[in-house]
Amino acid sequence: MSGGYDRPIRLPKIFQGLFIGTVVILTIYALLPEDYRFSRALIVFGALWGFISMIGFRFFLHLLNFRNFRLGIKLNKRFIIVGHKEEAERVADLLRKADMNPGFIGLVSISEDNKSKEGFIGYLAQIKDIINIYRIDEVIFCAKDLPAQIIIDKMSDLNVSQIEFKIAPPESLSIIGSKSINTSGDLYIIDLDSITKSNNKRSKRFLDIIVSLLLILIFPIGMIITRKPGCYIRNIFSVLFGKKSWVGYRLTENSSDHKLPEIRKGILNPTDILKHQEISSETIDRLNLLYARDYKVINDINIIFKGFPNLGR
Repeated sequence: MSGGYDRPIRLPKIFQGLFIGTVVILTIYALLPEDYRFSRALIVFGALWGFISMIGFRFFLHLLNFRNFRLGIKLNKRFIIVGHKEEAERVADLLRKADMNPGFIGLVSISEDNKSKEGFIGYLAQIKDIINIYRIDEVIFCAKDLPAQIIIDKMSDLNVSQIEFKIAPPESLSIIGSKSINTSGDLYIIDLDSITKSNNKRSKRFLDIIVSLLLILIFPIGMIITRKPGCYIRNIFSVLFGKKSWVGYRLTENSSDHKLPEIRKGILNPTDILKHQEISSETIDRLNLLYARDYKVINDINIIFKGFPNLGR
């Protein structure tokens, strides 16, 4: 739950997971009858061994550089930049100046017509093969040349949790600063906190479970507030057992045209946060896109809170 197995490996996440797990075990231990309690020292020493063994083993692999196993932020990242030649070269130049020491930068054309131009390693339709062949760590889309919907479509097609996706804004929106006299400039690009990221998938499922358990505890109140009490109870167990999610997309007649990341069917949707539900299909599709592109747990919490009467939908 803390992301201790996500790449790149970060020791604070492992420490956080072990610490929270130990606290939970000790809390449950304190609530057990005395006949079932053994030694608290065993729990503490077990936790200490967990810290030493898990963190020590990973640090040992880091020192050996076993299969390029590295702790923390990966050095010498391998990038591909998707866009037209002029804009892609501008972003590539900024990456080199940003003191990031990239291991590889490849340019990917938007259309097949431009793939033969000097400097391109392929075109957008081949991006999955390009990522595998060149062992790419990060994909940067040029916002000047690609609309947001195409970017989301490609992210949905790829659906690779280990690949980072970012957007490079046009030159007028780029923020270039300098931290020191040794740094020519630092490139700030928009990080896509997509719903396809493994940590976001994990957080969303965890929120669904917690909310379902809370609703079971207060179900008499919920049955009074919700419009369809019977469906409300059924929805709680549908979400709890993973058949649905409390928040998903609101489908329209144009939904099939958009390749949004695949998630569970939702009871509520991003439009439930709005007071007026008379909105166009275009606006609904845009809200779905923003929800998938910039997912945050707090957004789901706000939607559930404001859409509480519709939990029996």
